[in-house]
This record gives sequence, C-alpha cells and structure tokens, in this order.
Amino acid sequence: PRKRKPGKSGKPLVARITPPSYPKRFMVSFPPDTDGHEPDEFFYDTPAEAIQHCVRLGPQFFLDTQFDPPLVTIIRGFEQHPGEADEAGYDSIDGAMTESMPLDEFIICTELEIMRVSFVPWDKSTDNWADRPDEPDCGCGQYVDFRFTGKIPGL
Repeated sequence: PRKRKPGKSGKPLVARITPPSYPKRFMVSFPPDTDGHEPDEFFYDTPAEAIQHCVRLGPQFFLDTQFDPPLVTIIRGFEQHPGEADEAGYDSIDGAMTESMPLDEFIICTELEIMRVSFVPWDKSTDNWADRPDEPDCGCGQYVDFRFTGKIPGL
C-alpha cells in the first residue's frame, strides 16, 4: 500500500482559529473636539489593558460596558506597597487603585465639578496625572481627593 501524505486525504485542511471574544468590554474614549464629531473610542478585553492605555495616552477613566447603566472606572493612582488600595478605600487592578460608579452619576459629578478627571497621561516624574502635578492631598473624601502617589507597574 502507498503511504499517504498528511493532509492529503481529499478533505480540505481547516485551521482551528480561536475567534476573539466580542464585543470587547472595556472602552476608553475622549470627548469629541467639536460638536458633530464622533469621539475616538478604543475597546479592550481586560481592565488592565484599558489602564495601560490610560496611563500612556489618557484619560484617567474608562467604561465597563457590561453593565446597564455602564460603570465608569476611575484610576486614582498606583500602589506603592501591597494593600495600599484597601487602606485608601479603593479597588486594585494590577497595582492601579480604582473606583467605579454608574455612568450617569459620573457625568453628573464631572459636569457639576464635584469631581475632576484628567484627560492626559500619567506623569511618572510627579506621580500624578500630567495636568495636576502640584495638587495637594486635600483629604476631602473619595470623590474629591485627587493627589495620588505610587509607581506605575511596568513603566
């Protein structure tokens, strides 16, 4: 009997490709520059990927689209030691201290200027968002305490 070559059985060889998980859940976007323009939107599979985008390019927050209404995750800073996020009352995602709130609450808080958020990248030299290098820690509560310390893991 003749030996057959692998894959030559007459049936087409089908590559097994694992499809990506869609839709991607975590969205980073900037408000449009002018009215009538769509915002730039970037989608990620994990919150850690969204955080890396925010650290390098801004803004300080991203959207978790799995919930209704969506949740906004705000990056408050980076842990200098394990457990710092817990001590400060924040969640921790790969060393980032975060807090989440419903999108509608986030919009109200930022529109009324109860809470400021940054649209610029993280500045390693000041350990803060680049547009707030000298802002003191006011100790005014979790929604208005904007001075953060810590090192960005991997940067």
